[in-house]
Amino acid sequence: MANSFHITYALYKSECIIANIFRNVVRSLREDFRDDELLGRFIGVRTNRDEGALEGYFKVSFKQSELLDRVLASLMEYRILYKIVYKGSGNVVLWFKHSKICKLCQVVHATSGFTPKTVFVTLLGLIFEFISRDRSKMENYSTPLYQVSRSANEMMGYLLTAREREILYYAYTKGYYSQPRSVTLRQLAVELGLSKSTLNEILRSAERKIVIAYMRHDLPHPIVSKILMRKAV
Repeated sequence: MANSFHITYALYKSECIIANIFRNVVRSLREDFRDDELLGRFIGVRTNRDEGALEGYFKVSFKQSELLDRVLASLMEYRILYKIVYKGSGNVVLWFKHSKICKLCQVVHATSGFTPKTVFVTLLGLIFEFISRDRSKMENYSTPLYQVSRSANEMMGYLLTAREREILYYAYTKGYYSQPRSVTLRQLAVELGLSKSTLNEILRSAERKIVIAYMRHDLPHPIVSKILMRKAV
């Protein structure tokens, strides 16, 4: 069945305080900066009606620890409250809260016909991953946004099929991914009534999709780099 929706990436070039912070931090270190050296992604953002503040979680991915240090210092300078809730290798998740909401903030103000799925913060501005039922509306949307992407059929190709989920779950519960393995590929194939080559093909397809999903959602650098390479000029 064909998808009845479309995914479009669009770059919002208007003002954004956090995007400005990212841009200034990188430019303060070097002039020949790369677009993907410092990236952010909003997670679960909401507005507080009582305080008129923007509150939520924000993931920062960086290639140099000095970039993160300067981002945190800039947040303090702008009086944006934050707390590190998770820290990994090359990325952190921040809880943040601030009242400097732009009147037309695209992160929190809905746009008719489009639902934001993901919002990346880059040195060039905000990159939105929009879901829309009508592709023509997105193409004709007249704002500082412009399309730089493809349709849902291509972008959602990493989703597991029902059969892949079933077999992957079975292999996992049987200990196929344990160290050491509790069951061999041949044993799994016999239990599932499949040939060894067929089972191997299904598992490899599922594993490839999982890696792609991880890269897109946890390691956004290569994905955003690819998007920015397609941007209009």
